[in-house]
Amino acid sequence: MSSPSTDTFDIGRAQLPPDTVAIVTGAAEGLGKSFAEGLLEKGAKGVCIADVNEPLGLKTVREFSDQFGGGRVIFVKCDVTSASEVEAAFAKTKEKYGAINLMVNNAGIVNEKDMALTINVNVTGVAYGTYTAIKYMSPAEGGKGGKIINIASVAGLFPNEILQIYVATKFAVLGLTRSLMADPRLKEKGITFSALCPGFVETRIYDKWVLRQQEEDEKYLEKYEEEYGMMEIPVVRDAFLRLVLDDSWCGKVMAVMKLEGIFDPLAQ
Repeated sequence: MSSPSTDTFDIGRAQLPPDTVAIVTGAAEGLGKSFAEGLLEKGAKGVCIADVNEPLGLKTVREFSDQFGGGRVIFVKCDVTSASEVEAAFAKTKEKYGAINLMVNNAGIVNEKDMALTINVNVTGVAYGTYTAIKYMSPAEGGKGGKIINIASVAGLFPNEILQIYVATKFAVLGLTRSLMADPRLKEKGITFSALCPGFVETRIYDKWVLRQQEEDEKYLEKYEEEYGMMEIPVVRDAFLRLVLDDSWCGKVMAVMKLEGIFDPLAQ
């Protein structure tokens, strides 16, 4: 497992282009919130918090407005399984800030008992976000290209006996992302694709999932945590910012795990 050389890259000093306009789905809390915060810290012109949880999303916008100044962040209520709501998030963001050039498909769930919901959020939602971003980043819509980053998981790289449906959805996200990476028509439009594959992270979505597990699954989780460790949100946030800011990672799949750190899981 190896990664592109980043010896000369200083993430602390790196900044986004001043015209960066981003949409981050599932950004009212957890990883998505940390990603949006990082983009604002790095100088994004505008960030849209697109989330189904309106009270929490509005609270996050107030928090960020106090932290970074008003006007740089908006909330749009968005169920990623609804094509029309995803479209509305793009339209409102473009109206507020201009051309969108960064899309982060972060929204996701872990629910092995509701197969349809898990597939709709984790796969259909990512597809809606991705193809709507392609539309808005294309010249026909006044776009000038941009980056689309899909948040997958190491669960999309390796089998997992107790997360079978979730694993299937993350394999799908990686399959979609890698197929789009290979499309020369999109490269000509200046649209690039990357994926981030974190290991287990201490978030509310993880805690809620753990509470639903059976005793035999809890033993597996204890074994996993002992072997691979649990990451804090800031570790994954830093990896995400590296994926956004470091050109050597553009168009690649980045994995991040507690023991291994950042690596390219597809490198030979």
